[in-house]
Amino acid sequence: MKFKQIILSLFLLPFSFLLLPSLVKADTCTTQYGTTVCQPHNLLVNKQVKNPTTGVFVENLGTTDAVFSPGSDISYRLIIKNESGETFNPVSVKDTLPEFTTFIAGPGTYNKDTRELTFTLENLIAGETRTVEILARVMDKSAFRAGKSFFCVTNYVHISAPARPDGDDDSAQACIQTEILGAKTLPVAGFNDLALLLPFAGIGLSGIALLMKRK
Repeated sequence: MKFKQIILSLFLLPFSFLLLPSLVKADTCTTQYGTTVCQPHNLLVNKQVKNPTTGVFVENLGTTDAVFSPGSDISYRLIIKNESGETFNPVSVKDTLPEFTTFIAGPGTYNKDTRELTFTLENLIAGETRTVEILARVMDKSAFRAGKSFFCVTNYVHISAPARPDGDDDSAQACIQTEILGAKTLPVAGFNDLALLLPFAGIGLSGIALLMKRK
């Protein structure tokens, strides 16, 4: 009996490989070219802000980093990457500028009421990365209410594509300082500082004495 089961198993083994693909069949996706096997939809965006002191783009600028003042420009960078195996067309981008800033330069259309910049990227092919820079400007000091001297703002971005409607999003923080906090004063000269000045004071007094003697 066991011998017959072994023979039967060996006979059916080749057919099991034929049936296996149908049992573990991959999901299918419908594209403009028809139905095909789905590829991973990895559409990613990375948002960065430029440090005004070092000139380097970073993920965020915190309270202990360089700050922006009224009327200064803030540079943002979007790094959009297609890590899937297919082309995304188009890729829709919606970038929302922070409060107390206004749009200066970049692609697309800007809505000043919502502070949203929208544009599209055509044919972002598999494995491709594109970089987009956006320039914003901090409003004049008159736009800030009294007592609002230091605060941080956040720039948000969201991207999506027809094959990836959920898309991806990211943000970058920067801080604004509207006025100098506390007056800066020169240090009072101590004994060591005065000691350094005494030789020069002596030379000056000697010169004055010689001039008086000549007269």
